[in-house]
Amino acid sequence: MSARVDVLLDEHLREIGWPAAGWCSDAAFLRRASLDLTGTPPSASTVVDFLQDTSNDKRDALVERLLDSPGAADHLAKTWSGWMLPEEASQFQQAGQGLQEWLRNRFAENLRYDRLVSDLLIATGPPQSGPTAFFVSLEGKPEKIAAKTSRVFLGLQLDCAECHDHPFDKWTQQDFWGFAAYFAQLSISSDAGMMRGGDVIDVSTGEVVLPGSEESVVPKPLVQTGQTGLTSGTRRQRLTLWLTARENPFVARAAVNRVWSLLFGRGLIEPIDDMRNLEMASHPELLRELSEHFADTGYDLRELFKTLTRTEAYRRATLHESGTPPEASFAAMAAKPLTQSQLTTALALVARQVSSDENEAAQFALANQLGKLRGDSNEAKLGMVSALVTLHGAAFDAVSRNGQSRLLKALQAPYMDRTQQVRWLFLSTLSREPTADEQRAFSDLVAEHAVAANPRETTDGGAAILAAPEGLPNSDASSNDANLSYSDAVWQSDLLWALINSTEFAMTP
Repeated sequence: MSARVDVLLDEHLREIGWPAAGWCSDAAFLRRASLDLTGTPPSASTVVDFLQDTSNDKRDALVERLLDSPGAADHLAKTWSGWMLPEEASQFQQAGQGLQEWLRNRFAENLRYDRLVSDLLIATGPPQSGPTAFFVSLEGKPEKIAAKTSRVFLGLQLDCAECHDHPFDKWTQQDFWGFAAYFAQLSISSDAGMMRGGDVIDVSTGEVVLPGSEESVVPKPLVQTGQTGLTSGTRRQRLTLWLTARENPFVARAAVNRVWSLLFGRGLIEPIDDMRNLEMASHPELLRELSEHFADTGYDLRELFKTLTRTEAYRRATLHESGTPPEASFAAMAAKPLTQSQLTTALALVARQVSSDENEAAQFALANQLGKLRGDSNEAKLGMVSALVTLHGAAFDAVSRNGQSRLLKALQAPYMDRTQQVRWLFLSTLSREPTADEQRAFSDLVAEHAVAANPRETTDGGAAILAAPEGLPNSDASSNDANLSYSDAVWQSDLLWALINSTEFAMTP
């Protein structure tokens, strides 16, 4: 199927007269695949090993390793829970963690996607320990649950038909409330706060009423399938039987479009939650065939990721020698802004502490400060507050401070000259070797100019994400800054600070 994807994309490129960009470098592919599949950039030692690997299939082997790693399941859990919970979900941290853990376990076992959706939508129990946080975060209101379910799992903006017939699509107000009626008999205990106990259960009573009337609306499938008209089981169980029926195209199509968006920076249909019809796609036949392939392989998400990452399209460079091609042509790879989760994880990796509870709390706090960094259609959302956090925040400052940084101390091994120090700073932050021009520029600058005193004052902020480095040969965190010349201490600190505040550090290549 990977070859078929490329055939369809290449046919489109010939039609519009654009050649495809060449392959990206090995270093760019390693950083891209690592961030896309696990949400974490590679360590410096991983970069060196990958660049030294001469095997022809090393990119395919890399994807296999990444998808089989715990980081892949964790990244998918964060991604899907981010789609499912309201944007203001910081107040739902504890319950959101329960949802993430539930999703992480399902993605780790590679549970078929239609079964995952079904299990989630019929779930009962407290929100702290599983998927019912989805319902509680939406206040148990049928109309809110219906709107979010249709957007995330069907790719449909049914909520546009909540008060009147959809202005741009075929969905009517009766369609929306007929879908919402499937959740009308979901009940949340009165003490089911996001930080407390309480259960989500199904009851035998409860109806939705058409706004502005007294007319009760019965559950009604959006389209006719072989499962339409079933009357056994709870309403939510009846919904999932329809939702995951093989004849129902929405679940497979919406999942494929979301995975494509994660990997390529934009969906085959944009917005990804407004897939009114197949003809809206930039490549309708490609979306149709990929969706059918996904269903035919048993809704295997891992196989879908493998299929797409093995394409020529995924391996293309972000720069095109002929200029900027049409965005939806996929002639070149989009440079994707990191999400706040990816950026905080990348910063923690530079600081070399990624597992302690204290570090997780620091990352969560930093992610809240940064806010949403990537919007729809790959749009960068960096605003004034997030810019101040990166440029002047304590976490970024502490990682690069020469008196605290374990990475900078590790650079003082006696065999590491200035060239090696610059090299490992680039490998540890941008996941690549410095170019000859970059190496020459930094070396010349340090050699020719005395470095002034570092104006940044010592603070304790951000210290929670500092720890011993990995990947540096024979690194020794016990080195003392007193052993450094003053100018060396400052230029290394300033270079590290500049690298983690660079546009390249904040992007997926």
